[in-house]
Amino acid sequence: MHPEGKVENSKPLVCEFCKSDSVIFDNVSFEYVCSSCGCVSSQDPNSDSMASFRNNSGYNDRTRTGMPESLAIHNKGLSTLIGIGDTDARGKALDSSQKNNIQRLRTWNNRAQLNDSVSRNLEKALKLLNNFGDKLYLSQAVIEGAAYIYRKAAIKKLAKGRSTLGLVGAALYAACRETATPKTITDIATACNITTKDIMSHYKLILKELSLQMPVLHGPDYVTLICNRLQLSEKTKREALRIFSLVQQNRISIGKNPRALAGSIIYLASQNCNEFLRQVEICQVAEISTVSLRKRCKEIKSKTEL
Repeated sequence: MHPEGKVENSKPLVCEFCKSDSVIFDNVSFEYVCSSCGCVSSQDPNSDSMASFRNNSGYNDRTRTGMPESLAIHNKGLSTLIGIGDTDARGKALDSSQKNNIQRLRTWNNRAQLNDSVSRNLEKALKLLNNFGDKLYLSQAVIEGAAYIYRKAAIKKLAKGRSTLGLVGAALYAACRETATPKTITDIATACNITTKDIMSHYKLILKELSLQMPVLHGPDYVTLICNRLQLSEKTKREALRIFSLVQQNRISIGKNPRALAGSIIYLASQNCNEFLRQVEICQVAEISTVSLRKRCKEIKSKTEL
């Protein structure tokens, strides 16, 4: 009996339907279930035993779960790690012979995890990938996608005899393309401190060997990307998208460089909205020449009524 006079709930010994005594407690659903017929008991799930499970050892206790599994870590976060402290579970310092044994265990544990060339390459490459992802302010989903692509390339031994930096940059660029993340190959090359030519050569290799299908960026994506980098007002962005819809209706965009087309549209939109913007600024961001910009502007003005 409880102090309030209520009877303490106890585990039901017999199933209410099949009268079997094989009733168990499900830790996931917090219910009593018969293992013979599968029927759920009608007993109150808010009993003292389940309350103590929630309070003491439930799923809200993060100390019992550990770090989540991640492809961006060479061992996926599931390997054994021997700490660097020279104390036992009670906090007592180990003697000299025990310290030597623990140090040997640490050494062999590290060697066992990196016992082949693929594992050693993954450890190095994924550290670089996480660092470059932080530099580029990429989300965890993009980094996980890049790690998945690099793992597939490493399993096919594409990294053998090739630049690790170039392959990491190519995997990051491929992941950005897959998730429609607005990062150009120049941004990734700057973060990786290599040339765009090196990244592009490894990127073509990944596409060929892994049979990846990259989505094609459309004109509005380039318009939004360039507007954001130029820090234009919302009014100019909307005007640029309106002009782009007119360009599509008149079929001017067919066969044209999407970056040059987006840059010319943004230049015309800035003029309509009285926002001062030089052609050189747009060309530097869009990575096009001023000649291409002027040609596209002249063509748009002649075929549309702005």
